[in-house]
Amino acid sequence: MTPGQKLSQGLTQVLLFPLEYLNMSQDEGGDYSHAGTLAIDFLGWGASGRVYKCPYYAPCDLTCVRTSNNTNRIWQSDGRVLLADGTLDYVTILVEHDNNPPPVGTKVRQGDLLGHTGTAGNVTGDHLHLNVAKGKYAGMEQVPPNGNWQLKNSIHVYDAMYTNNTIIINGYGHNWRVYDGPVGTKEKRKFKWVIYSRKLRSKRNL
Repeated sequence: MTPGQKLSQGLTQVLLFPLEYLNMSQDEGGDYSHAGTLAIDFLGWGASGRVYKCPYYAPCDLTCVRTSNNTNRIWQSDGRVLLADGTLDYVTILVEHDNNPPPVGTKVRQGDLLGHTGTAGNVTGDHLHLNVAKGKYAGMEQVPPNGNWQLKNSIHVYDAMYTNNTIIINGYGHNWRVYDGPVGTKEKRKFKWVIYSRKLRSKRNL
């Protein structure tokens, strides 16, 4: 599949992981700041290692619907999308720590720049905090044991986003899936980094 292509069944988009490299720095649930939540932290990464203020891209067509504080942005899909667990639904995405987040009301198309990893808010280093929920935005909730916040109707990130063309450095053993189902012939959008990575891979005979 090429990111951004339409499915043969209609206009549905496949929900795609937003970074070129997948390198987890904190898993869901286990550490203090993630205890009880399904949020995951990701480092910006590139072919030569750590990338600070690393760009990440819209996993589908999105509209920014809310800010939970000055550093967090909540995005909602403009339509139903195909999730990695095989279901078809709207999706809500919380991203945190961008030092220059876009305003509420911003619209992006799949593959557009969505933000950058950053250090805004309560962090110990540059990263992307990612939380995904099924359905339209339904608010936030505090969860035990520490009262951490997450989106209502949250699901595992690896059950939400396909990792086509993503290079997995550290996935903590989760079941990250690749979409290999039917697609149409009309290409809609591509991640910019996918184009570049294909050129690099062809030069390396990969």
